[in-house]
Amino acid sequence: MNLIPVKTRILQKNENLFLFFIEYAEKNINRVIQENSVLVISSKIVAVSQNRIMNILDIENKESVELFRKAVIDEADEILVDKNKFFLTVKNGVVIANAGIDKSNSKTGEIILWPENIQEFADIFSEKIKKKYALKNFGVVISDSRVTMRRRGTVGVALNWSGFWGVKDERGTKDLFGRKLEVSTVNIADNLVSAAEILMGQAAECIPFVIIQNLDSGLFTNIQQTHKSAEISQEEDLFQISSN
Repeated sequence: MNLIPVKTRILQKNENLFLFFIEYAEKNINRVIQENSVLVISSKIVAVSQNRIMNILDIENKESVELFRKAVIDEADEILVDKNKFFLTVKNGVVIANAGIDKSNSKTGEIILWPENIQEFADIFSEKIKKKYALKNFGVVISDSRVTMRRRGTVGVALNWSGFWGVKDERGTKDLFGRKLEVSTVNIADNLVSAAEILMGQAAECIPFVIIQNLDSGLFTNIQQTHKSAEISQEEDLFQISSN
C-alpha cells in the first residue's frame, strides 16, 4: 500500500473541485492515476467548494460565540454534551465535536461547516475519475478527524465513501485457531482515512488529497455502501453501555 500526498494551493469558494484535483494530482504524481486506488478527500475542501462557510465576526466577541453555538445546534443531529463553547454531537451517525464545524484553516471570523450531500459527491467524484482514466477499481472517501474516548489526539473518520467496501464484516470467519469470529467487523474506510490523515496534517500542510495505491482488488465494488453500514445502535455501543 502506497500513500501519495497531493499538495495544492488554497481553494477558492465555489471553485470546481474536480478540475482542481486533476491539476494538482497530475503535478504531484507525474503519472496517470492507477487501478486499485482510493482517493481520500478532506471534508473541509469539499465544504469550501460548496461555499459552506459562515461568517461569525470575531470569535472572542459574545455575539460570535452565540452565533457559533447556534450553528452547531442547527447542524447537529443530536447534542450529547454541551460545554458552552464546546459540544459533543452526532452528525450523520458520527460522534464528533461541534457537528464537524471547524474554526481552523479558515479566514478570521469564518467557520467551515460540513459539506452537504456527501454521498452524492463521493459517487460523482469517483465516477468522473473512473471515466477520465478508464479505471474499473477506484474509490473515493470523504475524511474528517475527531477525538476518541480517553485518548489524546485526533484520528481519521470517514464521512462517506464510494467504489469500495468501507466496512468488512468478518463474523463467521475463523481465527488462527479455527474459532469462528462472532463480533469482528473491520472499518476499512476509517482506517484508510487515519493513514491519510498522517500526511494531511491539521495545520498549514495544504494537503487536502491523498491517493492510496496498490490496494487489494477485492476491496472494490460497484455496490453502494453508505455511512449507515458503519453505524451501530446505542444498545450495541460499548461506550454508551459503560456510561449508563
